[in-house]
Amino acid sequence: MKLKSRRLDQETQLLVGISAAVASGCIPCLEKMAETASKAGIDPKKMRESAIIGQYVKDQPAYHMKEAADKLLGVHLLRFRTQANCHIDDKRNEGGGCDCELDNQNESCG
Repeated sequence: MKLKSRRLDQETQLLVGISAAVASGCIPCLEKMAETASKAGIDPKKMRESAIIGQYVKDQPAYHMKEAADKLLGVHLLRFRTQANCHIDDKRNEGGGCDCELDNQNESCG
């Protein structure tokens, strides 16, 4: 597989490819990216982290829709969340990743 970027190294391109494949839900893409990354000697832990980031990106629109529906309609959809918990420590209000504390947002819902 010939990679396109001249500014990003091969490892970065493959890790971005893994994240993008997961985020887009493209199984053949993920299979190809994972195979190519493995052959290139990319650390499996980095590949797993890339997949987690891709899933986090994919889950965000659904999460925000549930949050909006809860506020507008009072349906408590966040309570039934199936989204994978994000391990990124950055807080959303600090300009970064997810805020896993939001998982407990609706504990008081009965």
